[in-house]
Amino acid sequence: MSDRRGAVVLGASAGVGRALSEELARRGYDLVVSARDAEDLDALAADLALTQAVRVVARPLDLCGPTENLERYATECFDSLGRVEAVLIPAGAVADGDSGSAPSGVAATLVGTNFLGVATVAGAFVERFEAQDRGTIVLFSSVAAAAPRGRNVAYGAAKAALEYYGRALQHRLAGGGVGVQIYALGYVDTGMATGRATLFPPASPQRVARVVVDGLGRGRRFAYLPRYWRAVVFVLRRLPWPIYRRLTF
Repeated sequence: MSDRRGAVVLGASAGVGRALSEELARRGYDLVVSARDAEDLDALAADLALTQAVRVVARPLDLCGPTENLERYATECFDSLGRVEAVLIPAGAVADGDSGSAPSGVAATLVGTNFLGVATVAGAFVERFEAQDRGTIVLFSSVAAAAPRGRNVAYGAAKAALEYYGRALQHRLAGGGVGVQIYALGYVDTGMATGRATLFPPASPQRVARVVVDGLGRGRRFAYLPRYWRAVVFVLRRLPWPIYRRLTF
């Protein structure tokens, strides 16, 4: 087993997850990278192992898959690396027509991917991290959780639930060696943002990844990325309803 630091990234095949994997590898972390598509993962793992001289294990995982698969995932990651100090879970999904009246299967998939699956995996890592009295869990919410809109009803609700879950974990784990960090993402230049109206230019996944990796284990509990979204959300939450309901972003 490697003596280097170990980290796990779910949703690693694209967007923020891929950028996080690349940033962690550049900083000498051995990795487990996970997503649904095994072919993309194998290519990513081979590239990072070759260019960054770290150990990278590709382990496909579907966050809407069987609960027992999600619950044993943390153990499999520890078995693969021997040492895991952080798990980062930017995996998520959006869907067209997420308006509150979409077919029930759409809502179930969005809630399963963006909240239930993430919470199940995070809970399994909490147990392993508590046993070693160290570790960081990084969860990714969205500004959609703070500014509800009629075009992403189930997605926003799932991210709001994930935020609540993360804050509750922070409270339970306070004072110990295990930390939970939550980042609420604004517009990021990924496939999820393609073709969608945005108030501001999207941030690059690489910029987001640098900030997140810089902050690993440093006590940060919650932050908006890009940071200006803190002010934007402050304003949005205080808009009178007759104005807010007209917004189309």
